[in-house]
Amino acid sequence: MTATWRSREELIHQVVTLAGDGTPWRAIARAVGVSRNTVKAILEKHQVARDSPHSALAPASPRAPRPKKVDAYAGRIIELFTTYPDITAQRVFEILKDEGFEGGYTAIKLHVRRTRPKKKPAPSLQAPEWGPGEMAESDWSPYTIRFDNGPCAVVQAFSYVLSFSTRKFYALFLRCDLFALMDGHVQAFARFGGCARRTTYDGQKAVVLRWEGTQAIYNPRFLAFAAHYGFRPRAVRGDPNAKPKVERGFWEFERSFLNGRSFRDLDDMRAQLADWVDRVVDARRGGAALERFRSEEQDKLLALPLHPYDTARVVYRLATIDGFVEWDGNRYAVPYDHVTDFLPVRITQRELFVYAADLQCIARHELAQRGGGHKLDPAGFHRPSRRQSPVDLDQLAVAFSGIGDGAARFFALMSTGPVRAWAHHARQILLLRGRFDTQDVDAALTHAARFGALEHRAVERILEARALPRTLDEYVADDTARRLQEVLGVRRTEPRDLSEYDHLPVMPGSV
Repeated sequence: MTATWRSREELIHQVVTLAGDGTPWRAIARAVGVSRNTVKAILEKHQVARDSPHSALAPASPRAPRPKKVDAYAGRIIELFTTYPDITAQRVFEILKDEGFEGGYTAIKLHVRRTRPKKKPAPSLQAPEWGPGEMAESDWSPYTIRFDNGPCAVVQAFSYVLSFSTRKFYALFLRCDLFALMDGHVQAFARFGGCARRTTYDGQKAVVLRWEGTQAIYNPRFLAFAAHYGFRPRAVRGDPNAKPKVERGFWEFERSFLNGRSFRDLDDMRAQLADWVDRVVDARRGGAALERFRSEEQDKLLALPLHPYDTARVVYRLATIDGFVEWDGNRYAVPYDHVTDFLPVRITQRELFVYAADLQCIARHELAQRGGGHKLDPAGFHRPSRRQSPVDLDQLAVAFSGIGDGAARFFALMSTGPVRAWAHHARQILLLRGRFDTQDVDAALTHAARFGALEHRAVERILEARALPRTLDEYVADDTARRLQEVLGVRRTEPRDLSEYDHLPVMPGSV
C-alpha cells in the first residue's frame, strides 16, 4: 500500500497501523517515506505510552540525597589526592580510619572513584630525530619456521635500519650470537655502501657484557669490530622508544614477508627475503626511502675499509685418531697426517676451515645442519684407496712419541700384544689430550707404565687424581673474553665492615 500523511499524528497512525498488520520496519519506512530509525522511535514511544499508567498528579520530584559519612572527609580526600596523586582507595580508607572515620571501605572506594581527578591523556612519545648518516638501529627477532624439506627451526631475523632515510636491511641466521651479529652488519654495510656513525642496540650480550649502573660495559670483540668500521655503538635499556624504526621493521617483516609464504629450507628463505627487500621494501611508498637514501644520506655514510672484518669464529679442536674434528654435532674429515693434533678451526656462517699447526689450510667443508650427526668427507681424505687404518702401528707410534718420552715407553709396552687387544685403549688415551695438558698426559703414562696399568680407564683415573682438566677454548680470543666477563661480572669490591677495626690492638700512646 501507499501511505500518505500530512501531519505528525497521521504519520504515527499509519506507522502503528502498518506495524500492527505485521509489516516489517524496512517496508514501513519505504511505504511512509521516512527512515527506519524514525519508525523505530515512533513504535518505541507508542509502546511506552501504552504501558505507562495514567496519573492526573504531577510526577514526584526526586528525593534529596541523604548525607553520607564520607562527606565530612571530602576535603581531606582532595588534600590526599593533591599530595599523593596515585594513592589507592585502601590507603585513603586507612588514613581516614585513623582520623576518626566510622564508615566502611566501600563508601570510600566509591567516593574515590567518583572524585579522583582524571589523568590527562599522555601524548605519544616523539622519536628522536637524526641527520643523514648519523644513526642506525639494529636488533634481532626470532621466528619458528616449518620448512617444507625438514622440521621446524627457530630462525633469527637480523635487521639494520638507517634512522634518517629508514632504508632497511634484513638477514637470516640460526644463531643470534656475536659472530652472526657482525656478519649481519657486514652484509648491511655492503648493501648500503657504508655505515652510520652510530648504531643503537638493546642490552644483548653480543654488544653489552653487563651494566654498571647506567654505564654499558661493551663486549671487547664487538668494540674491535666497531673500531674497524669507525662507528660507535649506543646501548639502551628500558626505553622502548629508543629504536622505533627497527621495531616497526619487524612488524613489516611479519606482515609482508612471512605471511602467505612457504620455504623449502633456509637457503630458499634467504633467496625469497633478498627478492622481497629489492622488490617490495625498497619500492614501498613509491621508493621514498630509497630516493631519500640516494639523494641525502648515501654520501654522508662512513666509507668502508678496503677489506671487511673477519667475522668467523675460531676455535681449537683435537683431531681424533680416525681423522675427524667435531663441531656442532657433526664430524668433519681431515688428512690422516694430522690425527691427534690440535688444529685451529675457523667457522663462518656457511663453511668450516681446518688449519695445520703452521696455519696452512688442510680441509674445507660446507657446514652441515646443526646437530645432524653427519660424518663429512667430501674431499675423500678417507677413501679406501687413500685410507690409513686408524690403528696402524706406525701412525700410533708417531702420535705417542709426539706426547713425550714417557708416552713412547708406554706405547712400546702396550703394543707388544695383538693389535685388537690394545687398539681401543690407545685411541681413548690419545683423546685424553683434549681434556688434559700434554705434559700431564705424558706424566700419567709414565706412572701407568711403571705399574703396568695399560688400560685407558687407569690412565684417566691417574690424570683426574693428579692433573687439572683444561679446555681448548682457552686458546680462543672470544672465549677468553667470555671468561673475563664471568670473572669481572661476579667479583666485586665490597666495603668492609668498620667494626672489624674495633678488635685490632691499640698501640700505646695512640689516640
